[in-house]
Amino acid sequence: MASSSRVSFSSAPNAVIGISAALIIVIIWSGWLVTSRAGVQSELTVYDIMAFRFGISGLLSLPYVLYAKPWRHMTIRNMALAATVTGVPYCLVLFAAFNYAPAAHGAVFMNGILPALVMIFGYFLFREKPNRQQIIGAVLIIAGASCAAFGVSGFDIRSTWLGDLMFVIAATFFVLYLMMNRAWQLSVSQIWFCGSILNALVFIPVWWLFLPTGIPDVPTDQLLFQMGYQGILPNMFGLVLVSIAVRNVGPSVTAAIMSGVPASGALLGYIFLGEELTWLGIMSLLILTPGIIIASLPSRAKT
Repeated sequence: MASSSRVSFSSAPNAVIGISAALIIVIIWSGWLVTSRAGVQSELTVYDIMAFRFGISGLLSLPYVLYAKPWRHMTIRNMALAATVTGVPYCLVLFAAFNYAPAAHGAVFMNGILPALVMIFGYFLFREKPNRQQIIGAVLIIAGASCAAFGVSGFDIRSTWLGDLMFVIAATFFVLYLMMNRAWQLSVSQIWFCGSILNALVFIPVWWLFLPTGIPDVPTDQLLFQMGYQGILPNMFGLVLVSIAVRNVGPSVTAAIMSGVPASGALLGYIFLGEELTWLGIMSLLILTPGIIIASLPSRAKT
């Protein structure tokens, strides 16, 4: 991947900043899981949720993007790729997966495999060989994520393989975004332009003219909460924090920390939605935590 963009928030790598950004991402993504579950259990459609995500973030970021003119430093190919892996295709694949597999399966086939996918793409794109520490961490993370899935629902891949495959595709989109941030050093204005505005320009007219909506049937307080969370946190802050994390601690550590989303999401679901937290869910935390630490610590071996 060749870089064609300027860096607008750049400094010497700082592990504290990078890890802090990644931990905040875990909170935002965990909250997004709970918020989205509450949203789809209401009268809102998945298309409404996507419209909030792209439309509101696009509108709020528009003044700064028009001022910064980030498209001047990006090729059409880079804009299209960045918009695809963070936008409508990513969300459609992710939401479609929930129709064919339980949400808990995303713990394994989306979040849990992030470190492994980073190793694979890192090898093919940057010729980086994973070391023993990274492999051990990835194995523990996948095992912990699997416990999270078992703790919520039965795990029968024979009947859910299509949804599980979609989770893998969604995870691949996200890992490509991590790699783009490493290779292209995306600026805030470029992230907002590609992740929010370009997707809003494509999706909002289609949603307004052709797609079903449940907005009129949703109580005002719930509607405002969904609009605020979906429209501001994932795209305006989450994607920028991902870039900060990748820039300071790299995609491998960022992916390892983000693999804690299923366990933290289960905990938030227990607190706010009254969802059951089983002993396997608790065990997933006990396995995931050391796995994330092992995968995140600096390695003594050269990669």
